[in-house]
Amino acid sequence: MIRSMTGYGRADDMRGSLRLTVELRAVNHRFQEILVRLPRNWSMLEDQVRKLVAQYVRRGRVEVTVSLEGSAATPSTVSIDWSVAEQFVQLSRELDQRFSLETPLCAKDLLLLPGVIHTSKTEEADDGEVAEWLLANVRAAAADLLSMKQMEGDGLLADLSQRLHAVGKWLEEIRLLAPACAEEYHSRLHQRLSEWAAQAPFDLDPQRLAQEVVFFAEKSDISEEITRLTSHCQQFRQQLEKEEAVGRKLDFLLQEMNREANTIASKANHLRIQHLAVEIKTELEKMREQVQNVE
Repeated sequence: MIRSMTGYGRADDMRGSLRLTVELRAVNHRFQEILVRLPRNWSMLEDQVRKLVAQYVRRGRVEVTVSLEGSAATPSTVSIDWSVAEQFVQLSRELDQRFSLETPLCAKDLLLLPGVIHTSKTEEADDGEVAEWLLANVRAAAADLLSMKQMEGDGLLADLSQRLHAVGKWLEEIRLLAPACAEEYHSRLHQRLSEWAAQAPFDLDPQRLAQEVVFFAEKSDISEEITRLTSHCQQFRQQLEKEEAVGRKLDFLLQEMNREANTIASKANHLRIQHLAVEIKTELEKMREQVQNVE
């Protein structure tokens, strides 16, 4: 089924002190164009992000914005080297005994001695884990975008189907009226010539009159245009049911349908047919506006 080219998708996630936000904005474009904006430290993922988003977008311009806030490090981890601390305590006692010192070594003093305290920082995730996390959220945002595009596509499908049905009804009425064009022209022409012949100093040539009617019948024959327009309508309906990107095909078909409607309006010397052709052209123009948004 058809999808809209416009839409918005977003994904937010937290991992420790890191906050990741991915936004996708899609607008109309003749071809597929994907623009990626990543944090400077993650610019190497641009090609992967573009290929990932391309799986969800068949046509249109998509802007992908990824922001990463916060620090990737956890608070420092503090530990005591008990072996070193015991050595300092033993040495302190020996000093007290040898020099008769009365100032004991307290815990605060012990913690200030070199080698007793060890401080280390551990990363929440390495680069590979963060990259995988980022791409997973890009995928989630792209799926959110696709959901919105499909929802809008359902609305476009309903509108185009309704308008195509109206065009089909008017076209069928034209088909029924078309054979009467030549007959009505023959009747009007015969009546006018009869009125004129009553005042003319010579007789009309029946064969010439018949040739004139045949000439007009050929000139005003719209059967081919009706057949082609009917075929285009059938193709249009078939394209609406396809899963691939059909926006450009639909636009081309509408151009051809409008051309046939113009020819019908100009060739048919019949007021009702001309009126119906105008109605068809008006509806086709509305359909073309809608198709500009089809992926």
